[in-house]
Amino acid sequence: MSEEPLERLGVVAGRGEYPLLLCQEAKRRGVGQMMAVAMHGETDPAIADCADEVAWVYVGQLNKTIKALQRQQVQHVVFAGQIKPGRLFKGMRPDLRTLKILKALRTRNAASIFGTIADQFVGDGIEVMPATLYLEEYLAQPGVIGRVKPARKYQADIDYGRYVAQASSRLDIGQTVVVKNGTVLAVEAFEGTDKAIRRGGELGHGGVTVVKRTKPGHDMRFDVPCIGPWTVNALQEANAGVLAVEAGRTLLLERDRLLAALDAAKIALVGFDGAVDLAFDEAGRLTEQPM
Repeated sequence: MSEEPLERLGVVAGRGEYPLLLCQEAKRRGVGQMMAVAMHGETDPAIADCADEVAWVYVGQLNKTIKALQRQQVQHVVFAGQIKPGRLFKGMRPDLRTLKILKALRTRNAASIFGTIADQFVGDGIEVMPATLYLEEYLAQPGVIGRVKPARKYQADIDYGRYVAQASSRLDIGQTVVVKNGTVLAVEAFEGTDKAIRRGGELGHGGVTVVKRTKPGHDMRFDVPCIGPWTVNALQEANAGVLAVEAGRTLLLERDRLLAALDAAKIALVGFDGAVDLAFDEAGRLTEQPM
Protein backbone atom coordinates (compact mmCIF):
# COMPACT_ATOMS: atom_id res chain seq x y z
CA MET A 1 0.00 0.00 0.00
CA SER A 2 1.66 3.19 -1.18
CA GLU A 3 -0.42 5.92 0.46
CA GLU A 4 0.20 7.39 3.89
CA PRO A 5 -0.56 5.05 6.83
CA LEU A 6 -3.94 5.50 8.44
CA GLU A 7 -4.14 7.39 11.71
CA ARG A 8 -6.64 4.84 13.09
CA LEU A 9 -7.62 1.40 11.88
CA GLY A 10 -10.20 -0.97 13.30
CA VAL A 11 -10.22 -4.75 12.96
CA VAL A 12 -13.23 -6.98 13.48
CA ALA A 13 -11.29 -9.97 14.73
CA GLY A 14 -12.30 -13.57 14.25
CA ARG A 15 -10.37 -16.76 14.92
CA GLY A 16 -6.71 -17.61 14.56
CA GLU A 17 -3.48 -15.87 13.71
CA TYR A 18 -4.88 -13.62 10.99
CA PRO A 19 -6.18 -10.73 13.17
CA LEU A 20 -2.98 -10.76 15.24
CA LEU A 21 -0.82 -10.61 12.12
CA LEU A 22 -2.89 -7.77 10.69
CA CYS A 23 -2.51 -5.70 13.86
CA GLN A 24 1.25 -6.31 13.98
CA GLU A 25 1.80 -5.46 10.32
CA ALA A 26 -0.41 -2.38 10.45
CA LYS A 27 1.56 -1.00 13.39
CA ARG A 28 4.83 -1.88 11.65
CA ARG A 29 3.67 0.01 8.58
CA GLY A 30 2.95 3.14 10.60
CA VAL A 31 -0.74 2.98 11.58
CA GLY A 32 -1.16 5.24 14.59
CA GLN A 33 -3.86 3.46 16.61
CA MET A 34 -5.25 -0.07 16.25
CA MET A 35 -8.73 -0.72 17.65
CA ALA A 36 -9.98 -4.33 17.73
CA VAL A 37 -13.49 -5.63 18.20
CA ALA A 38 -13.00 -9.18 19.49
CA MET A 39 -15.55 -12.00 19.61
CA HIS A 40 -16.18 -13.98 22.79
CA GLY A 41 -15.38 -17.64 22.16
CA GLU A 42 -13.62 -16.90 18.86
CA THR A 43 -10.85 -14.30 19.05
CA ASP A 44 -7.47 -15.14 20.57
CA PRO A 45 -7.07 -13.08 23.80
CA ALA A 46 -3.55 -12.26 22.54
CA ILE A 47 -5.25 -9.58 20.43
CA ALA A 48 -4.87 -7.37 23.53
CA ASP A 49 -1.08 -7.50 23.05
CA CYS A 50 -1.35 -6.23 19.46
CA ALA A 51 -4.15 -3.66 19.49
CA ASP A 52 -4.21 -0.39 21.42
CA GLU A 53 -7.88 -0.80 22.35
CA VAL A 54 -10.04 -3.94 22.47
CA ALA A 55 -13.81 -4.18 22.82
CA TRP A 56 -15.31 -7.63 23.39
CA VAL A 57 -18.69 -8.49 21.88
CA TYR A 58 -20.67 -11.64 21.17
CA VAL A 59 -21.08 -12.92 17.63
CA GLY A 60 -24.13 -11.22 16.19
CA GLN A 61 -23.88 -7.94 18.11
CA LEU A 62 -23.55 -5.76 15.02
CA ASN A 63 -24.77 -2.52 16.56
CA LYS A 64 -22.44 -2.84 19.55
CA THR A 65 -19.54 -3.52 17.18
CA ILE A 66 -20.18 -0.40 15.12
CA LYS A 67 -20.73 1.77 18.19
CA ALA A 68 -17.44 0.56 19.71
CA LEU A 69 -15.56 1.63 16.58
CA GLN A 70 -17.35 4.97 16.43
CA ARG A 71 -16.43 5.75 20.04
CA GLN A 72 -12.77 5.42 19.05
CA GLN A 73 -13.37 7.61 15.96
CA VAL A 74 -12.45 4.74 13.64
CA GLN A 75 -13.31 5.45 10.01
CA HIS A 76 -11.60 2.43 8.40
CA VAL A 77 -12.02 -1.21 9.36
CA VAL A 78 -10.82 -4.64 8.22
CA PHE A 79 -12.61 -7.97 8.72
CA ALA A 80 -9.91 -10.48 9.67
CA GLY A 81 -10.34 -14.11 10.72
CA GLN A 82 -13.24 -16.49 10.36
CA ILE A 83 -16.07 -17.24 12.76
CA LYS A 84 -17.03 -20.88 13.35
CA PRO A 85 -19.56 -21.65 10.59
CA GLY A 86 -21.95 -23.26 13.05
CA ARG A 87 -22.44 -19.91 14.80
CA LEU A 88 -25.05 -19.10 12.17
CA PHE A 89 -27.26 -21.80 13.69
CA LYS A 90 -26.05 -22.10 17.29
CA GLY A 91 -24.19 -19.83 19.70
CA MET A 92 -24.88 -16.49 18.04
CA ARG A 93 -26.43 -13.63 20.04
CA PRO A 94 -27.97 -11.44 17.35
CA ASP A 95 -29.12 -7.98 18.28
CA LEU A 96 -32.17 -6.37 16.68
CA ARG A 97 -30.09 -4.91 13.86
CA THR A 98 -28.63 -8.31 12.97
CA LEU A 99 -32.02 -10.01 13.18
CA LYS A 100 -33.44 -7.54 10.67
CA ILE A 101 -30.56 -8.22 8.29
CA LEU A 102 -30.85 -12.00 8.53
CA LYS A 103 -34.61 -11.89 8.08
CA ALA A 104 -34.23 -9.87 4.88
CA LEU A 105 -31.70 -12.23 3.29
CA ARG A 106 -33.05 -14.80 0.87
CA THR A 107 -29.77 -16.77 0.89
CA ARG A 108 -27.23 -16.92 3.69
CA ASN A 109 -23.64 -17.35 2.57
CA ALA A 110 -20.42 -15.41 3.10
CA ALA A 111 -21.06 -13.06 0.19
CA SER A 112 -24.65 -12.18 1.12
CA ILE A 113 -24.11 -11.94 4.89
CA PHE A 114 -20.83 -10.05 4.94
CA GLY A 115 -21.81 -7.89 1.98
CA THR A 116 -24.91 -6.72 3.83
CA ILE A 117 -22.92 -6.22 7.05
CA ALA A 118 -20.34 -4.19 5.16
CA ASP A 119 -23.14 -1.96 3.88
CA GLN A 120 -24.15 -1.30 7.50
CA PHE A 121 -20.62 -0.16 8.37
CA VAL A 122 -20.42 2.07 5.30
CA GLY A 123 -23.83 3.54 6.07
CA ASP A 124 -22.52 4.55 9.51
CA GLY A 125 -19.44 6.24 8.07
CA ILE A 126 -16.90 3.39 8.43
CA GLU A 127 -15.15 2.27 5.26
CA VAL A 128 -14.51 -1.47 4.97
CA MET A 129 -10.99 -1.97 3.61
CA PRO A 130 -9.61 -4.99 1.68
CA ALA A 131 -8.91 -7.91 3.98
CA THR A 132 -5.33 -8.08 2.65
CA LEU A 133 -4.51 -4.53 3.76
CA TYR A 134 -0.83 -4.34 4.86
CA LEU A 135 -0.46 -8.09 4.23
CA GLU A 136 0.63 -8.06 0.59
CA GLU A 137 3.88 -9.87 1.32
CA TYR A 138 1.93 -12.80 2.76
CA LEU A 139 -0.02 -13.42 -0.44
CA ALA A 140 0.74 -16.54 -2.47
CA GLN A 141 2.93 -16.03 -5.53
CA PRO A 142 2.49 -17.71 -8.94
CA GLY A 143 4.33 -20.97 -9.54
CA VAL A 144 5.86 -23.44 -7.10
CA ILE A 145 6.06 -22.10 -3.54
CA GLY A 146 8.46 -23.90 -1.26
CA ARG A 147 10.93 -26.66 -2.10
CA VAL A 148 8.62 -29.47 -3.23
CA LYS A 149 7.74 -29.58 -6.92
CA PRO A 150 4.55 -31.37 -7.92
CA ALA A 151 4.95 -34.58 -9.88
CA ARG A 152 3.81 -34.31 -13.49
CA LYS A 153 0.91 -36.69 -12.82
CA TYR A 154 -0.79 -34.04 -10.68
CA GLN A 155 -1.00 -31.32 -13.36
CA ALA A 156 -4.21 -32.61 -14.95
CA ASP A 157 -5.91 -32.72 -11.56
CA ILE A 158 -4.69 -29.21 -10.71
CA ASP A 159 -6.27 -27.92 -13.94
CA TYR A 160 -9.48 -29.87 -13.41
CA GLY A 161 -9.67 -28.75 -9.80
CA ARG A 162 -9.33 -25.13 -10.91
CA TYR A 163 -12.18 -25.65 -13.36
CA VAL A 164 -14.48 -27.21 -10.76
CA ALA A 165 -13.55 -24.65 -8.09
CA GLN A 166 -14.28 -21.73 -10.38
CA ALA A 167 -17.75 -23.20 -11.03
CA SER A 168 -18.55 -24.08 -7.40
CA SER A 169 -17.31 -20.72 -6.13
CA ARG A 170 -19.54 -18.90 -8.63
CA LEU A 171 -22.47 -20.68 -7.01
CA ASP A 172 -21.30 -19.61 -3.52
CA ILE A 173 -20.94 -23.26 -2.50
CA GLY A 174 -17.30 -23.21 -1.45
CA GLN A 175 -13.77 -22.26 -2.39
CA THR A 176 -12.04 -25.66 -2.11
CA VAL A 177 -12.28 -28.89 -4.08
CA VAL A 178 -10.47 -32.22 -3.76
CA VAL A 179 -9.73 -34.17 -6.95
CA LYS A 180 -8.04 -37.44 -7.91
CA ASN A 181 -7.58 -38.85 -11.41
CA GLY A 182 -10.22 -36.52 -12.83
CA THR A 183 -12.80 -37.39 -10.18
CA VAL A 184 -14.22 -34.80 -7.80
CA LEU A 185 -14.04 -36.30 -4.31
CA ALA A 186 -15.16 -33.33 -2.21
CA VAL A 187 -16.44 -29.80 -2.67
CA GLU A 188 -16.20 -27.51 0.34
CA ALA A 189 -19.54 -26.36 1.64
CA PHE A 190 -20.54 -25.20 5.10
CA GLU A 191 -18.14 -27.52 6.93
CA GLY A 192 -15.00 -25.55 6.02
CA THR A 193 -11.76 -26.26 4.19
CA ASP A 194 -10.07 -28.70 6.56
CA LYS A 195 -13.07 -31.02 6.87
CA ALA A 196 -13.54 -30.99 3.09
CA ILE A 197 -9.88 -31.95 2.63
CA ARG A 198 -10.15 -34.82 5.11
CA ARG A 199 -13.37 -36.07 3.51
CA GLY A 200 -11.81 -36.04 0.04
CA GLY A 201 -8.69 -37.79 1.27
CA GLU A 202 -10.72 -40.54 2.91
CA LEU A 203 -12.69 -41.15 -0.28
CA GLY A 204 -9.63 -41.03 -2.52
CA HIS A 205 -7.36 -43.15 -0.30
CA GLY A 206 -4.53 -40.65 -0.63
CA GLY A 207 -2.67 -39.07 -3.52
CA VAL A 208 -5.29 -36.33 -3.87
CA THR A 209 -5.00 -32.80 -5.24
CA VAL A 210 -6.55 -29.90 -3.31
CA VAL A 211 -7.45 -26.64 -5.08
CA LYS A 212 -8.52 -23.44 -3.31
CA ARG A 213 -9.59 -20.17 -4.94
CA THR A 214 -11.92 -17.19 -4.74
CA LYS A 215 -14.93 -16.85 -6.97
CA PRO A 216 -14.71 -14.59 -10.05
CA GLY A 217 -15.47 -11.01 -8.98
CA HIS A 218 -14.83 -11.91 -5.34
CA ASP A 219 -15.19 -9.04 -2.85
CA MET A 220 -11.73 -8.82 -1.27
CA ARG A 221 -13.09 -7.01 1.79
CA PHE A 222 -13.89 -10.32 3.46
CA ASP A 223 -13.70 -14.11 3.25
CA VAL A 224 -10.21 -14.12 1.72
CA PRO A 225 -8.79 -17.67 1.47
CA CYS A 226 -6.16 -18.38 4.13
CA ILE A 227 -3.89 -21.36 4.70
CA GLY A 228 -1.50 -21.98 7.57
CA PRO A 229 0.26 -24.75 9.48
CA TRP A 230 -3.12 -26.16 10.57
CA THR A 231 -3.94 -26.74 6.88
CA VAL A 232 -0.93 -29.06 6.62
CA ASN A 233 -2.43 -31.33 9.30
CA ALA A 234 -5.55 -31.83 7.16
CA LEU A 235 -3.45 -32.35 4.02
CA GLN A 236 -1.34 -34.99 5.77
CA GLU A 237 -4.42 -36.82 7.04
CA ALA A 238 -5.72 -36.82 3.46
CA ASN A 239 -2.31 -37.94 2.15
CA ALA A 240 -2.50 -35.10 -0.38
CA GLY A 241 0.23 -34.60 -2.95
CA VAL A 242 -0.49 -31.01 -3.98
CA LEU A 243 -2.24 -27.90 -2.69
CA ALA A 244 -2.93 -25.36 -5.46
CA VAL A 245 -4.05 -21.87 -4.40
CA GLU A 246 -4.92 -18.66 -6.19
CA ALA A 247 -1.91 -16.38 -6.43
CA GLY A 248 -2.38 -12.83 -5.19
CA ARG A 249 -5.61 -13.72 -3.40
CA THR A 250 -4.60 -16.37 -0.83
CA LEU A 251 -2.92 -15.46 2.45
CA LEU A 252 -0.12 -17.69 3.70
CA LEU A 253 -0.31 -17.25 7.47
CA GLU A 254 2.69 -18.15 9.62
CA ARG A 255 4.41 -18.47 6.26
CA ASP A 256 7.76 -19.87 7.44
CA ARG A 257 6.14 -22.56 9.61
CA LEU A 258 3.68 -23.36 6.83
CA LEU A 259 6.34 -23.86 4.16
CA ALA A 260 8.58 -25.84 6.50
CA ALA A 261 5.69 -28.16 7.38
CA LEU A 262 4.74 -28.64 3.72
CA ASP A 263 8.34 -29.38 2.78
CA ALA A 264 8.68 -31.89 5.63
CA ALA A 265 5.45 -33.60 4.55
CA LYS A 266 6.59 -33.59 0.88
CA ILE A 267 3.45 -31.75 -0.20
CA ALA A 268 3.79 -29.30 -3.09
CA LEU A 269 2.28 -25.81 -2.85
CA VAL A 270 1.48 -24.14 -6.19
CA GLY A 271 0.10 -20.68 -6.96
CA PHE A 272 -2.05 -20.24 -10.08
CA ASP A 273 -3.47 -17.23 -11.91
CA GLY A 274 -7.13 -16.87 -10.98
CA ALA A 275 -7.66 -14.24 -13.69
CA VAL A 276 -7.44 -17.02 -16.28
CA ASP A 277 -10.65 -18.99 -16.78
CA LEU A 278 -10.76 -22.65 -17.82
CA ALA A 279 -13.16 -24.29 -20.23
CA PHE A 280 -13.43 -27.52 -22.22
CA ASP A 281 -12.78 -27.27 -25.95
CA GLU A 282 -14.50 -29.39 -28.63
CA ALA A 283 -11.95 -32.16 -28.10
CA GLY A 284 -12.76 -32.32 -24.40
CA ARG A 285 -9.51 -30.66 -23.30
CA LEU A 286 -9.30 -27.94 -20.70
CA THR A 287 -8.07 -24.69 -22.21
CA GLU A 288 -7.24 -21.34 -20.64
CA GLN A 289 -9.01 -18.14 -21.60
CA PRO A 290 -8.99 -14.62 -20.06
CA MET A 291 -11.92 -13.90 -17.79
